[in-house]
Formats: sequence, C-alpha cells, structure tokens
Amino acid sequence: MTIHPLIINITIMTSFRFHFRSPDGPDKPGTLFIRLILRRKYRDLRRGYPVYPEEWDPVRRRLVIPCDAENGRTRHLLQLEEMMNADLERLSSILRKLSAAGEYGLGDIVDEFNGSLSPYNLLSFSSLLSRELEEQERHRTARAYRCAAKKLAAFAGSEDLKVSDITPKLIRAFERHLLDNGLQMNTISFYMRNIRAIYYRAVKANLIRKCESNPFEDVYTGVYETRRRALDQKEMNSLVALGKKIPAGKRNLRHALMYFLFAYHSRGMSFIDLAHLKKSDIKGDTIRYKRRKTGFFLQVRITKPMKRIIGYFKKETNRSPYVFPIMAEGVSHPSGYEAALNRQNRLLKEISLLAGITSSLSTHVARHTWATLAKRMGYGIMLIGEGLGHRDPKVTSIYLASFERSEIDELSNRLSRFIEAA
Repeated sequence: MTIHPLIINITIMTSFRFHFRSPDGPDKPGTLFIRLILRRKYRDLRRGYPVYPEEWDPVRRRLVIPCDAENGRTRHLLQLEEMMNADLERLSSILRKLSAAGEYGLGDIVDEFNGSLSPYNLLSFSSLLSRELEEQERHRTARAYRCAAKKLAAFAGSEDLKVSDITPKLIRAFERHLLDNGLQMNTISFYMRNIRAIYYRAVKANLIRKCESNPFEDVYTGVYETRRRALDQKEMNSLVALGKKIPAGKRNLRHALMYFLFAYHSRGMSFIDLAHLKKSDIKGDTIRYKRRKTGFFLQVRITKPMKRIIGYFKKETNRSPYVFPIMAEGVSHPSGYEAALNRQNRLLKEISLLAGITSSLSTHVARHTWATLAKRMGYGIMLIGEGLGHRDPKVTSIYLASFERSEIDELSNRLSRFIEAA
C-alpha cells in the first residue's frame, strides 16, 4: 500500500498531507505531522512518528524505504507507513461524514480525529518504540518495552490488546496477578513503569485519548531500595592486592578485576560505558564520554591507577578503536554486550571469593563504592552527584540510602549495647 501524498475531499475545499519537521540536532530523527488546510487556513495534527531526513522524500511527500526487507530500519519504516495510511484513511472518512452533515471547520475535523483515535495494538506500538530506541542505542530500554508489553498482553489473553484498552481496572488486575505469582515489588514496578511509558508515548503522539483516571495511580511504580553493600577501604585494598596474585593463566579473571578497579577509579563508570569507551574519548589526561543511560557528557581526569590499567591493555587493543578488549567481534550487538556483562558479573563472584569478600560483588558495586567512600570522607551529595553524572541530587540521595540506613542501624546497635552494658 502506498501513501497518497495529497487527499482532497468531495467539496474540493479541504486538503491534508504529511509534512516533515526537522530534527533538533545532528544524528537525531525528525517527526512527521499532518497539515490540514481549509479555506486557506491550516491546523497541524501532531503524530510524532520518528523519521530521519534521508528517509523522507519532500517532493513526493512519502517515506523512502530501503529494499532490504531484513533490515530493522526497513521494518520500522514499513510499520510507520501502515500507521500513516491508517491516519489518512481515517481523515477521509471523517471528511465524508462532515460533508454529508453540512458546514464544518478545521476545529470540527481535529475534534473528530482526536475523538475517533485508532486503538493501536500494544505489541505493534511497543515494537515500533523499541526500534526507535534501538536506533538511539538504548537497547536495554527497548527490550524492557517489549518485555512489559508481552507480559501484559499474555495476562489479558490477547495479542490484539490495544493501547486504548489500558485502564485502571486492567492495570490493577495485572498487579494482583503478578503479586499472586510471587513476583517481587521491584519486578512488578519494572512492568508497570515500562507499560506506563508506552501508554504516555501513545498519548503524547496523539494516538489514543488519555483516560480520565490515571491507570497507574493505584499500582506500585516506585523502586524498593534493596540493601546494596558498598565495599570499604580494607576490601578495596584486598582487591588491589589480589591483582598481584592472580596466575598468568587466569587472563579473564585478571581482566575482570581490572575492569572493576578502573570503574571505581573513573568515578564509578558504568560497565556499558566502560565497554564502549573509545581511544578517541581520551584527550591528554582527560576522558570525555557520554553516559549511555542519561546522554550526559562527563569529563574524568585520568589518575595513575587508571593510566596503569589503560597501559596494561594497550597491546591487546592495538588495532581496536576501544580502550578495553570487551567489544570483541559480535559483542557490539546488544545481545553480545549482555553476554559480556553476565560474564563480568560471574567472574566478579569468583574474585570476591578469592579476596575473602563476603558481600556480593557486581559491576554496579564499583560505582556504589565510589559514592559511599566519597560520602564517608565528608564530601557533599551535590558534589558526589555531579561526579556520578546524576541529573538530580535526589537521585544521589536515593542512591546512598542504603549507606545511610547501615550507619543508622549501627548507631542503634551501639546505643542498645550501651544500655545493656549499663
């Protein structure tokens, strides 16, 4: 099916066609919208469909779709084309109805269009959003959208579940179902937050009407802070000492330890950022990189321990654009990165046993340890948050909450022992 670049109704007075709104910056997609023209006046219908400039033909007013049907971007554009056709067909139907009823204006067309919004399929829409996120290299969020949508559709017993079917009643029943199946609150919140994101993306794109009652008002969408134990100075020193004892044959183990220590020294750099760190990100004695989670740019001064670790991998990454040999062949694919992350965490568990550390060791512990030790040294939350690349000091406060509780618990225990001794 091809998209008609221009449709005129029976009265030859109203026209509508898709237009392209240029992106806000380089390497970003623009968006498509529909312009209605009636009696030399116009109104725009926001659709929010993401399209890159080279994917839009401004003369023919249609998408430029590659011939490769196996290409993920091609599938994305074909799905967009279907949605655009549905919009145009719906407008044609609305104009026929209004023409038969008599005189009408642009406001009438817009009201009818917004009042008869198409009930988009949840799985299809989440798939569309996921492909957009994949283009932005937000792979984990893309998978989260797909996973949450599939879970809700499976509960509802219908792969044809519409985004417009998301109501307070359905979401409350879904939460009860998850609780009855023994899921933890953070897992339940994971599903709820991602479904909520999909729902409001559909509302923002004007694809569905927003419910009068917030469907997610009465369900849990918070983050229950599990006890995260940061390492203390003694434990960190035991890891440094372990590095000198690991046999030469345990190459993977030595690499995993060095990645962990580099993450700590680089102000808690996330493993995904460490894995994608390129030599071009290093200018002199400074690393400048963009956090994949937030898009924030961070500048980190290279300390002596960091310089030693970079130098250790220099020969191994001689022909690679990356600083560390994590992004090997195939690992640049999202699933490959996930495999590398899982492998790193498995090796860290083995390292914790060798170092005599009883708490669980993972990639995130390096980041949490940097923040916690900084606070124990007396640095303020604002400064720590800036070092971590947090957008909001509140995030840093939540981040350090487990440390705060552990200190209060220790204070409580000491006071209790003091009374007992008396």
